[in-house]
Amino acid sequence: MKKTGFVLLPLAAFITTVAQASNTNELDTIDVVSDNFSPQSQNVAAKGVIKVRQPTKMSDVLRWVPGVNANGARSTVERYNIRGVSEEYLSVTVDGARQNGYSFHHNGNYGIDPEILKQVDIDVGSNSVASAAGSLGGSMKFETVDAADMLEEGQNFGGKVKYGYGSNGNSNQGTTMLYGRAGNLDLLGYFNYRHQRNGEDGNGLENQNKGHLSNYLFKAKYNITPEQWIKFSAERYTNTALSCFRANMAMCLGDVPQPGDTGYVESNHGKAYTALTRKTYTVGYGYKPSDNPWINFKANAYNTETEIASMGSPKTNVRTVGGSLSNVSDFELGFSGHSITLGSEFYNTKSQALNTPTNAYEANLTSTSVYIEDKISLGDFMIIPGLRYDHYNADLASDFDKTYHRFSKALGLKYSLTENLILFANYTELFKGPDAGEIYLRGTRAYSPNLDATKGDNKEVGFSYAKDDIFSDKDSFSLTAKYFHTDYDNIARSVSIPGGSSVYQNIGEVEIKGVETQARYKYDNLSASISYARARSTQKSNG
Repeated sequence: MKKTGFVLLPLAAFITTVAQASNTNELDTIDVVSDNFSPQSQNVAAKGVIKVRQPTKMSDVLRWVPGVNANGARSTVERYNIRGVSEEYLSVTVDGARQNGYSFHHNGNYGIDPEILKQVDIDVGSNSVASAAGSLGGSMKFETVDAADMLEEGQNFGGKVKYGYGSNGNSNQGTTMLYGRAGNLDLLGYFNYRHQRNGEDGNGLENQNKGHLSNYLFKAKYNITPEQWIKFSAERYTNTALSCFRANMAMCLGDVPQPGDTGYVESNHGKAYTALTRKTYTVGYGYKPSDNPWINFKANAYNTETEIASMGSPKTNVRTVGGSLSNVSDFELGFSGHSITLGSEFYNTKSQALNTPTNAYEANLTSTSVYIEDKISLGDFMIIPGLRYDHYNADLASDFDKTYHRFSKALGLKYSLTENLILFANYTELFKGPDAGEIYLRGTRAYSPNLDATKGDNKEVGFSYAKDDIFSDKDSFSLTAKYFHTDYDNIARSVSIPGGSSVYQNIGEVEIKGVETQARYKYDNLSASISYARARSTQKSNG
């Protein structure tokens, strides 16, 4: 058996120590929630509040979460993976809006500003039928701040002004945020601008990082009654850089355009402009009556569009329109408690390569899914069965238009062995229809007529231990560990063929096995943590 290029092989251990001020309300904080109980529960072990000091990339926020990596020499090329599974096989959302598409292997696919994040909800591995459609390796849900998050009790208006300077690269950043409340209406407006020049590494060599970033966010929420609300958000993110011709390289070395080649610019030889623009619009509704535990209803709709230009090549454009519905009903039946989640999701993604006759291309992907999950409480024991149905259409080329569908099952178990120790295990079946693949390479790629959907299953076992008052009444300790084994069948990727072209086809079976563990100790306002994650992949058979 051989190792496959489908995943990276992460081996990471992190130690972090954070000393916090006595007044935690003064801190700029982000909640990073990692799903350590499977399926997800409100009682997650890795929930914590961290102080992020002037983050410029998402790696500044996510670097300590076991099994999760954000990599890239600069923010325009930052890419995510969970358990070594790259972001094309994950579900990434911003305020509920799916961020789909794989534009180019030398670029990142999403632009996310850490300055405005309130919470990052991470599903490490797909552990529930309620996970987003096509989530083979997990999901990352980025949530931005609301006015209610910024306003203190009794306050109706506020603001935040921030300026930052970095000597290495002569970077300047200015941020303004205003928020307020008028009756039942909450409003928030935000603008961020950062400009920087090339900095130097520890050896005095110049890094190509010259560029600027701008981002605005507007959010409005109207509380129709104390039990129901409607909200709207609009965000535009733009990140432009004059970087290496291959933007994910820190140093401009190796193969670069020569005079007469496409992408060659005399004044910027060996460099090229990279630009990423994302526009996201969302609307949401929620209703949770206090006297009816059968209703906890949420709905959202969104339109998100990402445009990327790199290496002097044409632009790619990915637009996704979609929405979701969900309702949670809580009730008791005999000696058992139930929390039933019923939901559905729909999205349509159009991917385009623009401004060139030879690469002119459009792919159209449509997904519809419904699911039901029941968390059954039996004393100290919890059983979580689930069932999901996915219907998926992939219109990838004039000669490729196929429809796929599948029922997927899941079963989760959780047992409170003691007041402090919880054991958990789960089994989840996986499904993902074929994507368009890398849009930049469409002009030299064909699709196999036998291209099939990716299927698989994820299995996990683990425990979580948490205890207060270890050495004093001000401290606490927690430890979480898990082992996972994931099998994929019909993984799809581009495979080179003679003549310099490629074909997008299934490559066979892939197996990933690994462990994740994290320990935390907190004393008053001082906390320390250590985490370890390892994932190993093997290609078991060829397609």
